[in-house]
Amino acid sequence: MLINKDTGNIIASRVFVARKFWPKLKGLQFKQNIPPDFAYIIENCSSIHTCFMRFDLDAVLVDGDWKVLWVYRGLKPFKMTRSVKGARAVIELKHGNLQVEPGHRLELIG
Repeated sequence: MLINKDTGNIIASRVFVARKFWPKLKGLQFKQNIPPDFAYIIENCSSIHTCFMRFDLDAVLVDGDWKVLWVYRGLKPFKMTRSVKGARAVIELKHGNLQVEPGHRLELIG
C-alpha cells in the first residue's frame, strides 16, 4: 500500500515495485488499462517515457526518503519527462486520482 504521510490518504492499495531490468524497461507499455488503486513503482529512476502506452497516467518522482520532488498529471502516450535531480523512484498511476504535491512525504507499507 502507498500512502501520503502528510494527508493520511491512500494513494494506491495495490503496488508493484520494479527493481530488475526487464520489469523496469517494460513498465506499463502495452497494457490496455490499470485499476485506479494500482501503482507501478520504478526504483532507481529519474524520468520516464510513455511510448506504447494506451492511456494517460500520472507520475510522481520521489527522492530516497520518499519525499515528492515533482508531479506529472495527465501524461499522454508517446511523451517523455525530463530527468529530475535527486529522484530515486518514479510512481506511475492511472490519471485522475492523484492527491499529492511536491514536498509531501509518501510511505510504502507492506
